[in-house]
Amino acid sequence: MPERTNDIQEKLNYLNLDLNNIPKILLENISNEIRPARNYEEKKYKVYKYVPISQIKILLTKANRLNSLQEKSKMAAPLFTYLIPNDEEGILRHTIFLKMLQDLKIEEIEEIEEEQKRLNNEIPFRVKYKENYLWQIYYSEYSKTYYMLAPIEDLDCSCLFYLIKEKIEYEKTGIDKTIFVPISYLDYSKRYYTKSQVQDIEKYLWQFTKEWPLVYEVYDREENMSFQIVGETNVYEKVNSKYKISLKNDEEAVRFYKLIKALFILETEFPNRYKFEAKIAENGGLEFVYTKDAISKPINYENLGKFVKEEFLKSKVECEQQKEQVFLICDKLEKLKEEEKEKEEEYKFRQNQVTTYLECKKSFFGRIRYYFKGKRKPKIPKEEIIIQGRKIEEQPNKEELVYDNKEFYTIEDLIDITKVLERTNTQIKNANLDIKAIEGTIERLDKKIKNAKSYIEEIEEHKKSIFEFWKFVNKDNLLRS
Repeated sequence: MPERTNDIQEKLNYLNLDLNNIPKILLENISNEIRPARNYEEKKYKVYKYVPISQIKILLTKANRLNSLQEKSKMAAPLFTYLIPNDEEGILRHTIFLKMLQDLKIEEIEEIEEEQKRLNNEIPFRVKYKENYLWQIYYSEYSKTYYMLAPIEDLDCSCLFYLIKEKIEYEKTGIDKTIFVPISYLDYSKRYYTKSQVQDIEKYLWQFTKEWPLVYEVYDREENMSFQIVGETNVYEKVNSKYKISLKNDEEAVRFYKLIKALFILETEFPNRYKFEAKIAENGGLEFVYTKDAISKPINYENLGKFVKEEFLKSKVECEQQKEQVFLICDKLEKLKEEEKEKEEEYKFRQNQVTTYLECKKSFFGRIRYYFKGKRKPKIPKEEIIIQGRKIEEQPNKEELVYDNKEFYTIEDLIDITKVLERTNTQIKNANLDIKAIEGTIERLDKKIKNAKSYIEEIEEHKKSIFEFWKFVNKDNLLRS
């Protein structure tokens, strides 16, 4: 037992905490008024701030860190209730505090001190840092107060005792240090983006990097806010590299959002035409590259308008070229349809000839009737002949786009004309498939017509005399193909 007391006393001395003369700064009676926004994601830290030590009130809670905020708040009590054993409950709480103090490792507090020194000089590239979740600091909009809500069940209470030590130091010296910490349950301020726009940014960046980004609002010591996006993108085969985008004002935020939204729309609407590659920029952020015909060029907000105009004018030229192509293809298709119809009619006629012969040859009188009735060479009825090459009166609707020459074109202009190109390309592709199919049908019909004609011609050759015809009919039992 003496060794335990000495150990606790050593730690109390390190903290400059005298339990017989508790500093006033630790005796604050705090009203717990933490009210999180509805549907807030508790485990996702969105906001990081430099917070003065003097502004953070300390509450201890019996709930675990993983419990809901409502549970933690309900079981929370001010720090001083754990320092003063003035009644039975106070004695129990005091015992818990001493147990926490006993389990404390001084080197863990020293690590936090060193870490906060580094954080005061530079915010980490990835914003978050090792074991940042241990701080459990909240902000109450209602009382405009920061709270540390420290769970007594946590095995690591080093952040709590670090804060106690610094608050005591502040009371003695008047020097108010700041610490860089995540603020739990604090949502985005909507100063730059609405909640839906933040979700859009996450979705857009996933499209280009195939990795979900982390988005933070980071405040410096002067309360200047920057919107920081951290993620990874592929740089070579399966190798990924980290990037960070820092937006420091409204103008930068608007420009970035418009850029990635425009590229996202083009790539998702027309994946076969537009593909943008996300690369790590020299400043550690992202740059977007468009490659076509082995030529790569970076796309940023400054040259986005020029890129849109160039793509629009190219598409306009393609539209003009497609007009004539569509007419020629549709004209060919219509002529082939007419030819197919002609071939079908001719084949039906030839098929009827063969069928008539086959029916007649089944009986004696049928053969006699066929011989005399079909003496003259039959002709295809004029009304069944389709003249090829006639004027096509109806063409498929061809969409007309009329654009005046403008100095600037919008992304909507490019989308409209690209949709027309896509639809026309589909029309041309389908028409070519139809042409190929009809040509195949015509080829098969030609073979069938040829076989039928040959068969009929052979019959006609044997109709020079009744005896020769009779001999042929008796010999011919099957239709040759």
